Amino acid sequence: MSGSPLLLDPVVLPRIRGTSILDVGCGYGKWGFLVKKFFFCTKNGNAIVEPFVAGIDRHHGNLQGLTRHGVYDLLVRGDATRLSFRDKSFDTVLAFEVIEHLTKADGYKALQEFERIAKSCVMLSTPNTKCLRAGLEEQFGFNPFEAHLSWWKIKELRALGYRCYGLGVKFPPSWLWSVAELSYISYRIPAIASSLFCVKLIKQPRLNSDQ
Repeated sequence: MSGSPLLLDPVVLPRIRGTSILDVGCGYGKWGFLVKKFFFCTKNGNAIVEPFVAGIDRHHGNLQGLTRHGVYDLLVRGDATRLSFRDKSFDTVLAFEVIEHLTKADGYKALQEFERIAKSCVMLSTPNTKCLRAGLEEQFGFNPFEAHLSWWKIKELRALGYRCYGLGVKFPPSWLWSVAELSYISYRIPAIASSLFCVKLIKQPRLNSDQ
């Protein structure tokens, strides 16, 4: 995973809506665990309701590891460009560090799928720099799907209706920016950030008052 994953935690959880969440590219299961453990921190969550959390990933090794942990209510091996769920199946769709692993054409298909599946909200993150690479050797073996195949610009995501925020600062040395505590500035000025955090609220169709 690239970018600034630790900075995501406090900005993601309060924005999760509803009780059904799909984690696309679930990897090692970080977001499944956080949603289950801290559901009371979400927009509609509390300490009594148990959320339904599903995960989808292309890497068989990741899914095998997650099955042993038992965090997710449902695990599916699949492709983000062809999600095997009905329209509006989940309240919130999470896709952190996913679209850069797809070609630009497939990335647009995946974004359409996220919005097809989501009732209320889609959240994603992606590097704000061009960092193309090959697959990686990981905990559960070599993962070819860890290759970075595309770079997404702020204007491209905004054109699709996403609100973009910044995480971290992309100018070296990184330790200097941490000391200077400029994370709030990069959050508000994503152009200087090392990673993008993007949110799109899904508008529900307005019912005709005559119906």
